Amino acid sequence: MSNSIDSIEHRGLLEDGVEGSRRGEKSFIQSLSRSYSESRIQKSSLFLLFVSLAFNVLFAVLYLEPSCQSEKPSKYARLTRVREEPYVITTPYSSDNETLQNELWYNINVDAAVVALSDDWVARHELRRAQRFPWDQSKGIYILHGFHNLHCLKIVYISLSEYRRGVSQTRSWHHISHCLDALRRQIICDADDTPRATDRRVEVVSGLHQHRQCRSWEQLEAFAKQHTACYKRPETPDETKASKLDRFKHCPPDSGYVVTDHYVPTEELMEGLPEESIQNQL
Repeated sequence: MSNSIDSIEHRGLLEDGVEGSRRGEKSFIQSLSRSYSESRIQKSSLFLLFVSLAFNVLFAVLYLEPSCQSEKPSKYARLTRVREEPYVITTPYSSDNETLQNELWYNINVDAAVVALSDDWVARHELRRAQRFPWDQSKGIYILHGFHNLHCLKIVYISLSEYRRGVSQTRSWHHISHCLDALRRQIICDADDTPRATDRRVEVVSGLHQHRQCRSWEQLEAFAKQHTACYKRPETPDETKASKLDRFKHCPPDSGYVVTDHYVPTEELMEGLPEESIQNQL
């Protein structure tokens, strides 16, 4: 009898121990499950936070930064807007000091406008073939548009200056009107939509304290130098009577071109940049 009671008690203790062990295991598993769930929630929260931050940064870069950051480089010289410039009322080119003003305008040099580009480069950039460059028949002669526009501004200024001083015009009306129209078409092509703020001022002026992003003219000059056509305009009226071929004989030492007086062109050189005679005196 006692054995039976002992046996029952013993089994009871065992069962209690097994039951307690099971409850402990279940509690441990539940604890692990809660910890795992909490860990997943924390990881998910961190992931969502990271995604949110990434989208905010992307939004700031695409929409809040100046538009120049997303603008592609120019097609030919790969120019980007790297220079900030304020809108101003006057510069030395519009100075009240007419001597300084004239000196600045008359000293604008656009010889670098004339460049020699290889036919391979031209094909890659979807340009048409141009007249041949004398010292390398695999290259054509091209005029960089920005320099052409600057040339036009210069001759318009010279014409106005001559009229103001009461001297004879050295440029034809046809040339001047052509340049004015070229500048008109460029302005319309650019269609600049910048809103310029107005102020209550005596002067008719707008855009003060505003800035614009500009391409680097120095980078364009570097591109022109890299593709030099060795071109230089006549500096005296007598030189205008010389052969146009002579204008392409001013190659820098490192150009690699061999200039010769015995070259016979297969076509007449008509480089496409009108004269800027310097026969007039300030």
